[in-house]
Amino acid sequence: MVKKHLLELLDPTLIVFLAVIAALCVILTIVFSDKVQEFSTKYKKSFYAYILSFVLIYALLAFLAHNKLFEEVTHEFLFYQVVSFLLGILHCWLYRFSFAEFNTKNIFIELLFAFLVILYSSILFTIIYTALNGIYFTYLMCIHFVLFLCPTGINISFNYMMLIPPKQYATWQIPNKEFPYPEIEPEEMQNLALITLLIHKQEDSKNYSSIRTKGPLRMDFGNLFYQTLTNYNARNTQNPIALKHNGENCHWVFFKQPKWYESARYVDAKYTLGMNGITENTVIICVRHKREISQAEKMDIIEEEDFLYTPKAKE
Repeated sequence: MVKKHLLELLDPTLIVFLAVIAALCVILTIVFSDKVQEFSTKYKKSFYAYILSFVLIYALLAFLAHNKLFEEVTHEFLFYQVVSFLLGILHCWLYRFSFAEFNTKNIFIELLFAFLVILYSSILFTIIYTALNGIYFTYLMCIHFVLFLCPTGINISFNYMMLIPPKQYATWQIPNKEFPYPEIEPEEMQNLALITLLIHKQEDSKNYSSIRTKGPLRMDFGNLFYQTLTNYNARNTQNPIALKHNGENCHWVFFKQPKWYESARYVDAKYTLGMNGITENTVIICVRHKREISQAEKMDIIEEEDFLYTPKAKE
């Protein structure tokens, strides 16, 4: 059977396929060596040793197919895909810690290096697989090399994603007046919603304090926030919530606490609770900032406060 498949190595299509890959290996290696500084003096030996290691690993995988470890061709193909993906992860790690990224952060170099690994490896893999199993599934099996590039692509995408600047949100201050907000009118005391405010009492506080408050849906959130904290500080004079920084009212930004599958939604203090989509049992994260805010901070520990503010209409 093996002798029969050996004749398939003379297939014109296969010869052209291997010739193209070999030509690409030569051309891209020249390009790679030209792009990497000190390649011939510092990286040449380790580069070819590294390439040879992967060539031998993939050659071993080709021999495994001849041993018929899998009854179905689909299972065999899936096995190759999983191994290529794992080898791609290993390559991604070795590229950074063994080659130190060739002292460059060039994405083109990283992709070219990974591409060279699979080009060199595919030559011997294709020859061995065809000699042992025939040419019928050879080209299909070679598709698994694409999975080798996936970890590198994922890593590059992640690095680019981290370069995206965070969103900038407009901050809000309590109006600098003796009475920033008027008393609540009786007709406003309708459709009350119980919500929770998570807030650091001081700028250097590590834990969030949880404060419950009730407010009508037609009430501005900024007004409710001011009334709640003012009332809280009046009842907790020993441990109040800091509302000023260097003699000026603090800047604030507010977010609705998201579920695990959602992103945080900004709450505009100038809009009413209803317009901000605040409903019963909504949790609002209140972040204090000196000037501007980019995104909500991550919560660690929450301290429950035995406090509930209920606004009262003026008499």
